[in-house]
Amino acid sequence: MIYIVGNGIAGLSAAIALRRAGYDVTVITKGSRGGSSFISKGGIAAATSIDDSPQLHAEDTLKVGDGLCDMEAVRYFTSEAPVIIGELTKMGFKFDSDLRLEGGHSRRRVHHKADETGRVLTEFLLRRAVELGINIAEDELVALQVKDGIVRGFTTRNHGTMGNVDYLVLATGGYAYLWQYTSNPPTNTGDGIAIAFRVGAVASDMEFVQFHPTITTLDGETMLLTETLRGEGARVVNEFGERFAFKYHERGELAPRDVLSRTIYMELMNGHRVYMDLSSIEDFERKFPGVSDFLRRHRLSSKDRVPIYPGAHFTIGGLRVNVRGETNIRGLYAIGEVADTGLHGANRLASNSLLEALVMGFNLPRYLGEPWDGPRLDDGSLVTVKLRDHGPIMGIDEVRRVNWEYVGILRSGDGLRKAVELYERVNTTINSRESNAVLVSYLTAYVALLRTESRGTHYRVDYPDKDINWRRRIYLGVIS
Repeated sequence: MIYIVGNGIAGLSAAIALRRAGYDVTVITKGSRGGSSFISKGGIAAATSIDDSPQLHAEDTLKVGDGLCDMEAVRYFTSEAPVIIGELTKMGFKFDSDLRLEGGHSRRRVHHKADETGRVLTEFLLRRAVELGINIAEDELVALQVKDGIVRGFTTRNHGTMGNVDYLVLATGGYAYLWQYTSNPPTNTGDGIAIAFRVGAVASDMEFVQFHPTITTLDGETMLLTETLRGEGARVVNEFGERFAFKYHERGELAPRDVLSRTIYMELMNGHRVYMDLSSIEDFERKFPGVSDFLRRHRLSSKDRVPIYPGAHFTIGGLRVNVRGETNIRGLYAIGEVADTGLHGANRLASNSLLEALVMGFNLPRYLGEPWDGPRLDDGSLVTVKLRDHGPIMGIDEVRRVNWEYVGILRSGDGLRKAVELYERVNTTINSRESNAVLVSYLTAYVALLRTESRGTHYRVDYPDKDINWRRRIYLGVIS
């Protein structure tokens, strides 16, 4: 039996592919509409046009990844991207006819369904999973059982311990909800990473948290304003109508996300108000029905300026895996945002996340039964940490405050040390959502303090430049 934890795009695509390959599959999920997949707005990056190629897609990925991309992973995912688009089309999924442009891309290569790609694709895959008779159980992973480096079973909150597991696939998502300002739903608290780390899975790249530059909140409702808005002509302005982003980067609003997030953050910190001006987008309501509905609910239109701010969006780090999804624990796979393949390096290229999730999910049956390779760990240094088995509990709201204040868009040694000291006092061995949140936050702050440079999404005000000596990964392991 193969169990998949998580029913986002990574988990559902894996379940469908495995079932079609003849495997018995059960999907375990916190809720049918949890995670980031359902609210993902952009699309899937794939080089399918006559003026594009997987090589150009790879070059853009490497440039945005700022020196830390895994070359094998980049070549693999960019070459598999057109295949996945073809597979979805063959299954009956209908993309819109136009390709869109997003920040960091040199070509229009973002395949989409209006501005609701994640929701429409998740619902499509869920229907296919139900048609195939895949068992989907609502429950919550609590712990893993590992012996001699092999996963033997797992425990869920409602059904207790399950043994006799052939393979366990974690598709539990990231942890970007753990910042006070975020685009993520409350389910994204890093449970899969924390649970696997406690039993010996290696984590990596935890310092790299991507902040999305354009989030808005109107009347208490939060929405991510998709990157494709700017690709179609939306402008970022301050209260004076100035397109200030060009002062920081030659591509202005289409600069890589890390640059634009810092730009908007600094403008806000300098006392300015920041808006998205949508008035230049032609045929706005047809192209962006989701945003149009959101604005209409709050008595606005594309002619109004929409207030925006940056927030935590995507966690690049996670459980270290190879392109197959294999962790260092035999029988334990990790796919999607819970995993770190090295594709994104220090900064994710827009719309490469759904691509990564789909490729890992659909290709998983290729590798079952093959000799277990596990991830390579020779392109960085391994740091081990000991977990505290006593002490107080810290609530999720307090974790979010600490992360935003000390482990946010602009970081400093003093702030990171404060975060590390706070988290080191907390019990991180308990199998609870709160303990999981503290554990992944602690790992993030700890390695962010170690990396004394600025690279990609990790920006240190006390070390504002890149350091060639830090062109390597930081791997994390637990001291048992």
